[in-house]
Order: sequence, then C-alpha cells, then structure tokens
Amino acid sequence: MNKYLIFIMVLTFQFCFSQDVDSLYTKVDSIQGLNDSIIFPEYSNRIINDKAIGKSLQILDAIENKQFKKLRVVHIGDSHIQADIMTDYMRQNLQNKFGNAGLGFVFPYKMAMTNGSHLAKLTSDISFNNYRNIKVIDTLPVGLSGIAFYTDKKDFSIELNVKDNYKFNSIRVITPNNQNSFFVANSFEMKNEIIQTEVPKEIPKKITGYTTKKINKTINHKIKKGEVLSIIANKYDVSVSEIKKANNLKSDNINYGKTLKIPTIVTQKIPIEEPDTNDIASVEFEIVTKEVTTKKFLPLNQISYPMSHDYYNLTPMDKIFIIPNTDYSEFALNGIALENSKAGVIYSAIGVNGAKCSDFNKYDMFYQQLPALEPNLIVISFGTNESFDKLDNETFIERLNELIDKIRLFNFDVEILVTTPQPSQFGRKNKNYLVEQYTKSIIDQAEIKNYAVWDMYNDLGGAKDVNTNYRNGLITSDKVHYTYKGYKKQADDFFEAFMQSYQYNKSGK
Repeated sequence: MNKYLIFIMVLTFQFCFSQDVDSLYTKVDSIQGLNDSIIFPEYSNRIINDKAIGKSLQILDAIENKQFKKLRVVHIGDSHIQADIMTDYMRQNLQNKFGNAGLGFVFPYKMAMTNGSHLAKLTSDISFNNYRNIKVIDTLPVGLSGIAFYTDKKDFSIELNVKDNYKFNSIRVITPNNQNSFFVANSFEMKNEIIQTEVPKEIPKKITGYTTKKINKTINHKIKKGEVLSIIANKYDVSVSEIKKANNLKSDNINYGKTLKIPTIVTQKIPIEEPDTNDIASVEFEIVTKEVTTKKFLPLNQISYPMSHDYYNLTPMDKIFIIPNTDYSEFALNGIALENSKAGVIYSAIGVNGAKCSDFNKYDMFYQQLPALEPNLIVISFGTNESFDKLDNETFIERLNELIDKIRLFNFDVEILVTTPQPSQFGRKNKNYLVEQYTKSIIDQAEIKNYAVWDMYNDLGGAKDVNTNYRNGLITSDKVHYTYKGYKKQADDFFEAFMQSYQYNKSGK
C-alpha cells in the first residue's frame, strides 16, 4: 500500500509541474519563512533562499504598518539595467504598494553620450568628457555610475529635471574623494551689467591652435538585412527611442531597404585665432561698452557628510541646477541621489551597456561610493556579456563572488539578491548554454554566499522558450535584448516572487 501511494504521489507531481519545469532536472526545495519552511517546486516563480533578505522584507512590513521607514534598493547590471526599463517597472510595482520615497540614483547619461532613464533629464551649456568602465582601466574618475564624467571648464551649469511624480526634497551629490566641487541651486536671478572693455582696432589674426565643439548631425542609414533597431542604435551610440522619435516610428518594426534618420552628435574642429603683431605698443585701442545679462544662481544650504554633500528644501522640487565651486580647477560627477520626505521605496538603477562583473571590479571607487546610497538591498544582474565573451562558468562565478565580497566590504550589513541572466541565443539561433550553466551555479551557491536568488532564466522558460518569447513579442530579433513588454514581464514576475516572500515572512508561516 505504501509503495502504491508513493507511486501515485510521483505521478501527481509530474503532471502538475511538467509543463513549467525546464528539462534539466526536477527537484523540491524550500523557501524559508520567519518560523518554518514552505515547499515549492524548484522552478516555480519564487525567491530562492529568501531568508537572506529578511531585514528588507521586515522594512516593507514596517512601512505597511505606517512606520516612517525607507527601503533603499540598488540594482546593478549591464544594458538590461542602464536603460531603466525593467527596473522602472519594478520601481513602480513596489512604490504603488509601499509608497514612493524618491527616484534614487540619477546620472547625466545622455550628456555622457549614451542612453538612460526617461525619468530624469540632465542638460548643460558645455560638453563634458566621459569614460566607461568597459574600456581599458584608467586613472580617470570612474566611480558609482560606472562612467567617468568630468571637465576642467569653470563656467557651466547642469540643469536637472524630473517627472512630476518624482519631486524631491533631498539632493545628495557624489564626487571622487567627496570633493566639494559642486553647489546645488534651485533658482537664479537674471542680472544686467554694463561692461566696458578696451579692444584693439584692425589687428590681423593668425591661427594658433584648434578647439572642438559638439554639434547635432543627422545621418541617413539604409537598413540592411537582419538589422534591428537595437543593433543600429548601438552602432551609432544612440538610444532606440531617439531613432524612433526622429523617424516617427510607433513600434520597433523596421523594413529592409528603407532609410532611417539617425540623430547623432559629432565633434567639429574650430580654429583659435589670436592677434598677429610683434609690437603691441603700436596697436590702437578703443573703448567698447555693452550690456551683459548673466544668471546669478542662488545655492541651497549644504550639509557635508563623509560620503557626500547634501542639500535639503522644505518644498518639493522638480528642477535644480548643479554649478561649479570655482575654488576647484577640475570637476567630476559620479552621481546624484534624489529622495522626498515620504516613507516608502527608493529603487536605484546603475547599469553600463556592455558591462560585466569584472568591469565594476576594476574600480574600487565604485565600492567606496556605494554606501552613499545607504542601500538596504542590492540586486545584481550580470551574465549576458560574460556569455558572449565565452567566459567559462567557473571564472564567471569567481568574478561574481569578487563583486559580492567587495560590496560587503564597504556595506557590511547590506542584503544581496542575485538574478540569474535572461535566456538568449548566440547568433540569433544557437542555444546560449553558458547562461544556463551560470544559472545553476548562482542557485547552487546561494546559501553558501548568503544571498537570495530570483531565477529569471527559468522564469522566462530557459533556452527552450527563446523563440516562443520572440513570437510573443517579449524578446527582440537579436534574441538578446527584450522589448518593453518583455521587460515588464520580468518586473511583474520579480515583483510577484518578491511579494510571495514578503507575505510568508509577514505572516510568519
């Protein structure tokens, strides 16, 4: 009788879960609640080893019980994260339930000639230099953003605007070695001045050098067979949304042979001219009077901390100006954090297109500055670029563990959740066997390294469902990047798994 019952139970288990479980293997595991364990199939949508994020779940419980708490989440990754699509959907899900405590980390991605979140827009009256962590290691100030952003010009302002639902009271400015090289202003006055200057008359000029300036230029691109918007955007280092806007495209679909307008920024060479004279004493001068209108910025009061320089304003703002502290000769910005005065969730996204764990591991400043965001929970999402570099599984795990260990070195009480990489294909048709190996190893060492895991790889069906996901409009034709619909599914499933752990921990089951 006992053998018969066991046989029936095995058949029932296989029937219930055979359609949702990847063909690698099937076993039973558990989610650890506050008091005991709940049993789930291996690849159901859940957070594996969720006891590793128990304190973060308790903060959410406190927020729901009307205590003034903030859960600060920082999500680190590659191009899937830099675009802030999946992370924005996740941000919305959490903030709709627990409250919007602010946008969190922002950075002038567009000014650094790349794409970023649509929720914050940063512009300036000058061009800045930039350098990404994916390049050969350098002494440039690559820090929290993974992108160095710097200038030696003193006369500039950076205007920051956010969407209306992300108004803020608190601004945190993060710089190399916490240099006080910027001030923050929320308003300015227009000041008229009469200036008299002596200028020379009719002096011949000579070219003594050259300077450069950035100008907008539209390039015509004829679509080749097999090209998709994401590939074309990467080729010209612009965003898909910029191409769609320039061509009035309502979808990602493009046709072979058609011509696209590509909005780019090019560098123009400009000659520097100076007076050509050997006897300045013989030159005649005249007095020129002109009226000049200038902006006089009104800085906010600053409070300096070991990791940042902070500014506060009682009235919520949607616009500020970052201006230079002219006591400095060089200016580098590693990021800005924006919060409001409400309880709730702050979900920061930090990604670099093409980045791998090893790229973030190159620069200690990234880890040193991470505490400035005061993270309770750090979400890590890597693996795609490592797999296309054909990095073996053992080396990938070593580099992931180095990333985790360095994070904990500077954030000793932070909790960590690792997402397994998304399924993808090599050359749009061949199975990406490496992300499958990475996934298994990430899960296998979760308890050993004391981190939680959300298994995105198997949630999206693994290698067997890549083509199905493409037909369903979840993944783009490059079989690597996902559509808005695909990133929304990732965020919704992640949120569902997160809430499942939250409810079990909350109830103490």
